[in-house]
Amino acid sequence: MRVFMLRSKPHNIDRIDHFLKENEIAIGWSETGDLTGATKEDIRSILADLGYEGQSLLTNLGLVNSFINTMKEGDIVLIREGDRVHIGKVGSYKWKKEYKEKFMTHTRPTQWLAHVPFNDLNAQIQSLLKNIRTICKFKGDFEQSGLGSYLSKEDSDKKEAKDTSGDTDSLLNNAIDVLKQLMNNAEDEAVRLEAAKELLKHLNK
Repeated sequence: MRVFMLRSKPHNIDRIDHFLKENEIAIGWSETGDLTGATKEDIRSILADLGYEGQSLLTNLGLVNSFINTMKEGDIVLIREGDRVHIGKVGSYKWKKEYKEKFMTHTRPTQWLAHVPFNDLNAQIQSLLKNIRTICKFKGDFEQSGLGSYLSKEDSDKKEAKDTSGDTDSLLNNAIDVLKQLMNNAEDEAVRLEAAKELLKHLNK
């Protein structure tokens, strides 16, 4: 699992709201067309045909190829938004022709896992996020990134919420069973009526 920093401005247009809402990330260079299955040399040739040359060709080739080929399904992406950093797990590359007018046709579906303060991240990751490039791969391994603790906490919080929800459902079902017993078996008619009223309240929620 590798870690990447990505800017949220494909074609220099801020798309962070779109990224978070639509659960995907993207880069510009829409003029290249669909790059599904394209190798690094294919991308080099396409960019050269578009007029890129010299250092500009090398720089843009590195950026586009990083998103298309170096980044893999299951890798981690970090996007900084002010003093917060959004952490996501990316899916496979997908060309979206419908985004051509938005200049962000090269996309990857993304599952957002955590949102943490920039200052809480370790020095290596903070340095990565200060990189001025569109996309940049973290040189260290995942353990060195220190991100594991944030992702584990997110998973733990989700599990705890799920467990709490399950406990609540169980208690409610038990309460309904008790009310049914009272309604059907209580000798006191007043108790039976109150039990019936309470049962109706729960069933109508």
